[in-house]
Amino acid sequence: MNATEWIVDRAALHASIAAGTRLAAIDGKLVAVDRLAAAPQAVRLRGTLLPGFVDLQVNGAGGRSCDEGSDDALDTVARAVWSGGAVAFLPTLITAPWPRLLQQVDAVAGWIERWRDQGAEPLGLHLEGPFLLTSGAHDASCFVDPTPERVQQLLAAARGKLRLVTLAHARPGAAAATAQLVAAGVTVALGHCDRSDGFAACVDAGARAVTHLFNVMGPLHHRDVGTAGFALDDERVRCPLILDGVHVHPAMVRNAFKILGPDRMVLVSDAVGAAGMPDGDYTLSGIAVRAKDGVVRDAQGRLAGSALTMALAARNFLRMVPMAGPWTLARVAAGNPAALIGAGGYGELAAGKRAAFTLLGDDGAFTAVR
Repeated sequence: MNATEWIVDRAALHASIAAGTRLAAIDGKLVAVDRLAAAPQAVRLRGTLLPGFVDLQVNGAGGRSCDEGSDDALDTVARAVWSGGAVAFLPTLITAPWPRLLQQVDAVAGWIERWRDQGAEPLGLHLEGPFLLTSGAHDASCFVDPTPERVQQLLAAARGKLRLVTLAHARPGAAAATAQLVAAGVTVALGHCDRSDGFAACVDAGARAVTHLFNVMGPLHHRDVGTAGFALDDERVRCPLILDGVHVHPAMVRNAFKILGPDRMVLVSDAVGAAGMPDGDYTLSGIAVRAKDGVVRDAQGRLAGSALTMALAARNFLRMVPMAGPWTLARVAAGNPAALIGAGGYGELAAGKRAAFTLLGDDGAFTAVR
């Protein structure tokens, strides 16, 4: 039995920020969160303790890409995600030719099965494509419809590790595919679609998120509100955003938060190999991308993921949304993403949860703690 005890200056609990909090864990699981006196050997943490950040969209980090599929590449990504302030994540695959994509899904699922406490914990797999309509940086020649047969092939290749699928609601069969995925325990997000056709039908079928609000969704207009407008309006839908200051203007981030509040906004990095690395050349599913001044673009100049870590996304959130503080940050960076994919062990500082935290130090730095 491995027992650990911490005492922290402040802790972001479900309903409050509590001072002088003691946390105790046995074998990596919290057994107490209270204000009792801590033992002399308790670990002292200076700052505000938050539930561990959960990043739902990580294409790569630390110079490597998830589509490589090797243990070495994925171990590197997991360590970089941890160094970037998150304790758990979804390795993310994007559009590729269908046979190759199934091989990538199989490889990542195998690595998840073998993962042993190296870096951030993989909670499952996020597949963004090929059931899309609007390309962004994806290869549109590889887009396909989400037929029942393809969905079943995908589920079989993932062997229970598929946690999130992004699909375009206007593709033929999208609502039926949503229902099929949800019945298999997979969360469905709607995205990469520049028109709103089918949005309501997919939400009625069980879709509960959009992928990167505002980006690759077409225009938002007061008479034709588009995908983003419907996502903001439907209280069943949580809305992840990429807060690098380029994907979404800070004023629009504030507008979105005023609508979504702490219950429906989610921070994601959409990181590629450039995350945690200097500017330079990287790849995204075999596509050459370049990070310059912290912004990642493909050869055509299109945004192609980001160089964000969750720590940087969190700092940007607190800067862009000055009415928010650590309690709200705990919701949008930990509680909401964990709840969205049903990761019951994460998202809250409470008995029964994983003893994996993100510490907001008094110096403003974010550090993952396990």
